[in-house]
Amino acid sequence: MKPVFLIAVNFVREQRWPIFVLLLWVLLLAFLGLFSDIPRQREDLLFVFKQVAVYVIAFSVFFGGSAIYNERKSRRILAVLSKSVARYQYLSGLVLGVAMTSGIYCFALGITGSWTLGEAGFPIPQVWFFMVCLLLACTLAGTVALMFSTFLNPFFAAGATAAVLGLPALASQTIATQWQYAIPVYPLAAIIMQSSFKSPGPAFWPPLGLAVVETLIFWALSARIFSLVDIAVAVE
Repeated sequence: MKPVFLIAVNFVREQRWPIFVLLLWVLLLAFLGLFSDIPRQREDLLFVFKQVAVYVIAFSVFFGGSAIYNERKSRRILAVLSKSVARYQYLSGLVLGVAMTSGIYCFALGITGSWTLGEAGFPIPQVWFFMVCLLLACTLAGTVALMFSTFLNPFFAAGATAAVLGLPALASQTIATQWQYAIPVYPLAAIIMQSSFKSPGPAFWPPLGLAVVETLIFWALSARIFSLVDIAVAVE
């Protein structure tokens, strides 16, 4: 477990600048909370909160899609795997790193959202339920991207991930709503995006459990594919 944790911590350290950029969006929400008339502009604050929440899902795709590529390009992956670290442990560390990176953002957004939206009358427990949804959506999206990155470059991995995550959402709009739960990133994001002060939304838990199960499935699939990849081959 220690190698997994160390890989995850190193991943977070390497992503410190993207994390900093993400936290600037949270700072924007805090700034608006300080200098706006919260009772009158509460809908605007909720809109900004929703937009800031969705950004991190896109970032998690790029985090997961570029992790292996960057490690192979720097040849650091060879040094790590030569120290009795199994490939599945290496991927576990990357998945945990994506979760930790997203968790930092979700915690900061949860604190800021509790303050700004709570002052406007939005239920604070619902804000933190949103953060749990967001964290699981980010981890699942990042794990899907990580799976594709085992055999694709970051650009194509991101495109393939967008297609895999987007198709269930499209099918839910054109065929049947149940299709959105095939890969539940969309319904988890929708829980946040469809909320309002009049209807904060229920704490609907089934998509969260499904996201955890599918994250484990995509992690296992990633480990299987990665076990067949020749990592000694240089990437450009």
